[in-house]
Amino acid sequence: MIEMIRAGEKPAIGMIQFNPLPDSSRWRGGDIGGVLDFALEEAELLVKNGIKVLMVQNLHDIPVAERATLAQVAWTTRVVNEIRNIHKVPVGLNFQENDAEAMFAVASAADVDFVRIKIYVGGMMAPWGPYTSQAHTAIKARIRTGADKVAIFADVHDRTGTPMINGGFEQDVAYAVELNGADGLVLTGKDYAQTLDYCRKARGVAGDVPILVGGSVNGENWSEVVSVADGAIVSSCMKGSGKSFGKLDPEKIRSFAAAIAA
Repeated sequence: MIEMIRAGEKPAIGMIQFNPLPDSSRWRGGDIGGVLDFALEEAELLVKNGIKVLMVQNLHDIPVAERATLAQVAWTTRVVNEIRNIHKVPVGLNFQENDAEAMFAVASAADVDFVRIKIYVGGMMAPWGPYTSQAHTAIKARIRTGADKVAIFADVHDRTGTPMINGGFEQDVAYAVELNGADGLVLTGKDYAQTLDYCRKARGVAGDVPILVGGSVNGENWSEVVSVADGAIVSSCMKGSGKSFGKLDPEKIRSFAAAIAA
């Protein structure tokens, strides 16, 4: 996906939110079919209606533990591999557990294009507990698994948590890129206005490092978003519910894709 950005494209990354995985707080039993079939259906809807980059995430597992389990890693690898075999588009990955080891295990086996790591600098208090930087773990895991081509997109001050030690947003952007080696940034403020402010401030610090907006994006504000960022992760505006949870709506996907192409 970084190649798309460097070529001048502004990708809209369509989210595929898995049904609950084994061992999660919302798992109620069953085999992999319930997760696989739903994910493949969502991927098909996104790609055939104009979305060129996908990202998978286990949102329906929240509240999550500190680490993904072996079953979760195995099932995610299978699902991502199936998606990649069908759709020749870049696919990204995020585990809500912020487990860089697990993400690179999947990424190296299933040809993932990029991973999103939500706590990459310092520490954050998430709704389900404290998490600390995964920068060292991520870089070592990338080397160990031979996943050199998998880009690391790091959140800075992700909106679903509160920094435990706050040296300031711009300082943490510099830490993410200059000290911790992030390939790109994902920025999402507590509201849309703060998101735009984050992007402007980060650009002054990070230069031409790719910046993605991580939320609150729709067809109406797309032009403004990509005036300060290099693309965006998109979910709620394409859901029937209008929220992160729920199924994608094909008409809403088409409407969004048409708006960003205009």
